[in-house]
Amino acid sequence: MKLLSKYNRVNILATVLVLLVSGIGYYFILKFVLINQLDKDLKLEEQEVKDYIKLNNNLPNAANYKDQKVAYEQTNETIVKRKIISIDVFNADENETIPSRQLNFTIIVAGKNYKVSITKSQQETEDMVQLIVSITLIIVLVLLLVLFIINRFVLNKLWLPFNNTLSEIQQFNLSNKKTMRLDNSSITEFKELNNAVTTMSNRVLKDYDALKSFTENASHEIQTPLAVINSKLELLMQSENFTELQMQYIQTINGETSRLAKLNQSLLLLTKIDNQQFTTTEEVNIAAIINKHINNYEELFAAKQITLTKNINEQTIVLMNETMAEVLISNVITNAIKHNIEKGSINIELNKNELIIKNTGPVLNTVPHQLFERFKKDNVNSESLGLGLSIVKKIAEQNHFTISYNYSNSFHIVRVLFTI
Repeated sequence: MKLLSKYNRVNILATVLVLLVSGIGYYFILKFVLINQLDKDLKLEEQEVKDYIKLNNNLPNAANYKDQKVAYEQTNETIVKRKIISIDVFNADENETIPSRQLNFTIIVAGKNYKVSITKSQQETEDMVQLIVSITLIIVLVLLLVLFIINRFVLNKLWLPFNNTLSEIQQFNLSNKKTMRLDNSSITEFKELNNAVTTMSNRVLKDYDALKSFTENASHEIQTPLAVINSKLELLMQSENFTELQMQYIQTINGETSRLAKLNQSLLLLTKIDNQQFTTTEEVNIAAIINKHINNYEELFAAKQITLTKNINEQTIVLMNETMAEVLISNVITNAIKHNIEKGSINIELNKNELIIKNTGPVLNTVPHQLFERFKKDNVNSESLGLGLSIVKKIAEQNHFTISYNYSNSFHIVRVLFTI
């Protein structure tokens, strides 16, 4: 969920809860205030009745108006508790029950006790409360609508610099060597973010160029002395003046030099893949590459008497860098040959979705997925560099392929699921 969406939800939910609680409280407070005012009016009427009796020594006329009723009833009780109560009064004219407030008290007139009841309708009070609540509810709805519009459009506009910065970060590519162009913002936080991102990207580009130059120069400088060493070793090996032991030493040196050259090339390839130097993509016929490498490795198949079976869809096309496709296919096939057994078998299956290569071989002593790590070998004494599957994994990751390795029923199985 986006930050803005989450903020909007929390903000609107909090606003609704606050307004709901405050609205309920406002309703009861308002009703209490209006009823209290109505009670004050009843007390004023009581005082007027008492003033009239004191002045005229007689009861005022009973009254029955629409909103007010004054009634007198002679009683034998000397004292009636003075109280104000809420009652429902039936209105015959309108055929409805009207909520009302009634004040009861006693008074003595000409030596006689009278119970006085003053009743006032609450209808206007209730109507006023409903009107005020309705107006308040409308105001709340309008407020929520305004908040929604502000959150939806105004805040979206405020967050636009951040979204632009995020888009630039997502599109940032070291191989393009392009500096990030971020929009100016009047918001301090976004301005500081843009400055930090720009500084960081420039430093990363500089470090990338330095690392790339170092790896290329180091590889070139290492290859030159290795080539010289190999050529001199070949000359020495052609000489007849060495003992058998000396010749063994020279052959060992020659083998390790070749191994060092292969190691240098593999590490350089891994570095180039890590630095995304193989960015150009095209439609590559994987079947054609597989068939080419099978033909190239015929002597290796024959040397180990390996039986090859294949089921290849000749129309399998994958969008990727052709050089990386060559390296991927070469590594998985040579891996299947190198780690096979005498008179073993290899099965290659290819369809539009995946490539599966199965080969016989000894039982694994290592967890299969660990063989994708650099310099990780199942057999420590193996002549393998331990980089072949690591290179394959890097190529798969860069092209968003899914690669897996497992051992089942005496077969090593490498599966590459292509991006469709």
